[in-house]
Amino acid sequence: MITPYHLNKTIKGDYRMIVISDIHGHLDRFKSLLQKVKYTPEDYLIILGDFVEKGDQVIETIHYVERLKQNPRTYVLMGNCEWALDALLTIPELASQIPQYLKRISANGCIREVYHKLHLDDGKETMLGVQKQIAEYLSEELKFISHLPVTLKMNQFLFVHAGIEKRKDYKNSSLSSLLEMQYFLDQGHVLNEMVIVGHLPTSNYSTHTIDNQIIIDEKKKIISIDGGTGVKSISQLNALIIESKDNQITYQKEYVQPLPYSLVYQEIQQEAHDIHKISFPYFEVQIQKRESQFSLCYQKETNQTLWIKNEFLYRKHGKDYCLDDYTDCMLSIPSQAKVKVIGIYDQYAYVIYQDQVGWIELKYLCMKS
Repeated sequence: MITPYHLNKTIKGDYRMIVISDIHGHLDRFKSLLQKVKYTPEDYLIILGDFVEKGDQVIETIHYVERLKQNPRTYVLMGNCEWALDALLTIPELASQIPQYLKRISANGCIREVYHKLHLDDGKETMLGVQKQIAEYLSEELKFISHLPVTLKMNQFLFVHAGIEKRKDYKNSSLSSLLEMQYFLDQGHVLNEMVIVGHLPTSNYSTHTIDNQIIIDEKKKIISIDGGTGVKSISQLNALIIESKDNQITYQKEYVQPLPYSLVYQEIQQEAHDIHKISFPYFEVQIQKRESQFSLCYQKETNQTLWIKNEFLYRKHGKDYCLDDYTDCMLSIPSQAKVKVIGIYDQYAYVIYQDQVGWIELKYLCMKS
């Protein structure tokens, strides 16, 4: 079982700091981001936890992060996913939860990978036996994870995975607050430091648009950086770059979003319309009218009526749901503009133009990079 602890460091002179969170086993995306921000060992690199599970390169990501941490300027914090991974594999009472974890929580990840690699899916082993064998296989990885701090205080910044409670003695915040607090940006804190967090995808704070960009709130002294990688179908991996020169702090944002590009070969003009968004946790909808491409739906909790692409709707236990974050925005785009293509759905394309997510008719799209 992990014992949480806290770090306190001071940097003197000018510096450049790169902060990344919620990599979730997407090693290729992580490497691309480090390259894009031109990371060097002279930079301070801070990883705000949740570099495990949900992706299909988890073990490789752990090893890569472990190598990066050999540089004394690299700091890796604990996230709720690291904590959960360790607990699930080291606490005997939690062994019975492994089947549920495999079925409902983690479509990818190192537990699933090792479970199949060791042929534990043949049903011959007890759950305690499954837990023990996976833990033995991942013993070195678990050892690395178990020694990670939960907070890092560095100069005028406090780094933590999810958030802190409204108290000066932030180290006495509950572990659930530090690792799992929801909507920390809305709750705020009482410290003088700028608190930098991941955990909750920034798009969850946007009521009308799907926007995964870093949020910098100088008034609340909070920066939220999770771009939804491994959690949302429309996501990006963000990097916050903090530079201090002559005691002046500046912020820059960078991200990677590996989607194919396409050209719009003819101008698209849409009539102005209200834009609606479906997002966590309000995915249940009531279908009011079905048409060939879209269905008119009502979302009770947010009191929204919107057209949802039929491929985004599914039925479970007699109720209808939207698959994921969704917007009904119909985009106006000039001729020869370049867009990122999220997906093709029958006669429509779901695209990103100038950081705005929305729909266009497929006939306007020229599928060339």
